[in-house]
Amino acid sequence: MIGSRQWQHHQGVVPIVQSPISDLVYRLHYTSELVIFRLVTHLDSQPPVQGNHQWFAIRTKPRQEELAKLHFERQGLEVYLPMMNVKITHARKTSVQVRPFFSGYLFLHLSPGQRLWTAIRSTVGAIGAVQFGSVYPPLPERAIEQLKQSEDERGLIELDLKKIYPFRNGDAVRIKGGAFEGFEALFVEMRGEERAMLLLNWMHRCMSVEVHPSRLVKR
Repeated sequence: MIGSRQWQHHQGVVPIVQSPISDLVYRLHYTSELVIFRLVTHLDSQPPVQGNHQWFAIRTKPRQEELAKLHFERQGLEVYLPMMNVKITHARKTSVQVRPFFSGYLFLHLSPGQRLWTAIRSTVGAIGAVQFGSVYPPLPERAIEQLKQSEDERGLIELDLKKIYPFRNGDAVRIKGGAFEGFEALFVEMRGEERAMLLLNWMHRCMSVEVHPSRLVKR
């Protein structure tokens, strides 16, 4: 369940980027629980239309998004599982991987009669619908539409980490928060989506460390 404490914990760490895909879509990708919280509480000022199909965020078990999607479809439900084509550079080599855009989440388009939360929670691969107390808030239609509009002809969202984090090899950065708060280092490369490799000069020794890239600012 997502709550206000989690929102306060993550507030301000979602990167703002410039790219052909809108800022909203990139904000959607990072820190999934923050994203769902923002979607259902901030991004849509219009009240939901009662009596119609609406989108709901569903949590899945780790790495079982596609399995849950399959079983929801077997129940006759409309499922949206956005997938991304992410380019990852490691040791000067670039690889392309396809993975869920939201790790641990998918979306169901449900009519009032299909909002059987116990059955949804019991579906193979699923944990349950995102809720605040006893309330199951719908997502703004426009958020789902924008995700779909960002897909290419293969149905994938292209995500290039170089466009998200403006750091290049050799850039001087400062670390915010964590065990290395205030330390200055040199950026080396991204290692996956959530790890930036740095060279840190500590006690006259050069050591490599990995931190979340949202903790970095250029010097």
